[in-house]
Amino acid sequence: MQTVLITGASRRLGLFLTRAFLDDGFRVIALTRSPGTELNALACDSLQIIETDYGCQASLQSAVEHIRQSSSSLRLLVHNASLFEKDAVHADDLYRFYDALYAVHMKLPAFLNESLGDLLHCEEDPGCIVHMTDIYAENPNPAFGLYCSTKAGLENLNKTYAKKYAPGIRVNAIAPGPLMFLPDHSAEDKAAVFSETLIKVESGFHPILQGIRFILDNRFITGTTLKIDGGRSIGKL
Repeated sequence: MQTVLITGASRRLGLFLTRAFLDDGFRVIALTRSPGTELNALACDSLQIIETDYGCQASLQSAVEHIRQSSSSLRLLVHNASLFEKDAVHADDLYRFYDALYAVHMKLPAFLNESLGDLLHCEEDPGCIVHMTDIYAENPNPAFGLYCSTKAGLENLNKTYAKKYAPGIRVNAIAPGPLMFLPDHSAEDKAAVFSETLIKVESGFHPILQGIRFILDNRFITGTTLKIDGGRSIGKL
């Protein structure tokens, strides 16, 4: 049974991917800051839930040790964990907030890539790393400037690790656009997004799963970023 490691696995896209890969017959290691009821409800022999603090090296090192104890190899590592908040919300604690963004979007992926790379490495059938970046990494939104800058840093890390680990590990990124609105998004919010998106539908998370499956199946792809955004990256000004 092949093993998939997913960060940020307790909600939204991470939870969706965890459920989907379990259904596909994979063993899933779910890394999360807090499991939550929905992730815990998936409990089975094929799911290992590891609770960790993304900003604490000792906590992450403990998580790595648990992963290495239970797994001799990894087929896929999905860096999904993210923090998405406006800069203005953190006017009084900008320094701490920027540290938190850097920790989850850059330090966490780099640490896991370095710590678990040997479990992914295989010359005959390379393991895969997928970094979840953002279309804002290329065309930043000023309201989320700090978030965008760390996602841009993750885009650079994606290319760096593709070069560093080839050919034994294939490293790619997915830059999603609007997938599923939050409950607090108003009709006006949704209309504003759709006005700048070529395919004007709320896609849900399945297109990301399709993108990851494409990366897994295509042995000749590494160092690239798939835009799965309904055309928003060229539709917005």
